[in-house]
Amino acid sequence: MDNRIRELRNEKGLRQEDLAAMINVSQQTISRLENGENALTSDILINLSKVFHVSADYILKLSDSRLTQEWRIEINQNMERNTEICRVYDRLNSTNQELVYRLMGQLEEQQRERG
Repeated sequence: MDNRIRELRNEKGLRQEDLAAMINVSQQTISRLENGENALTSDILINLSKVFHVSADYILKLSDSRLTQEWRIEINQNMERNTEICRVYDRLNSTNQELVYRLMGQLEEQQRERG
């Protein structure tokens, strides 16, 4: 069976053992799936889709579109929110823009310190 498992795994910098542990199968299973020796079960396909954040159709080479509908919706929502944040920021005067910028840096630093 022709699939994109090896390509996706390599893109994420995962070893076969790493991916196997993530989806609760053996390294040999990943090797066989990548080499087309084993057919993908629905459970494994779903887990791979979740791990790689791509559609099952993309893994199976039925589509060249990577994103699942769920991810497309989330990306669109994030883009809308970020666009609105930029619009508000652009309406601020330069003093307030600098204040917001510094505050974001401080918040980011606090978040990193808290883990």
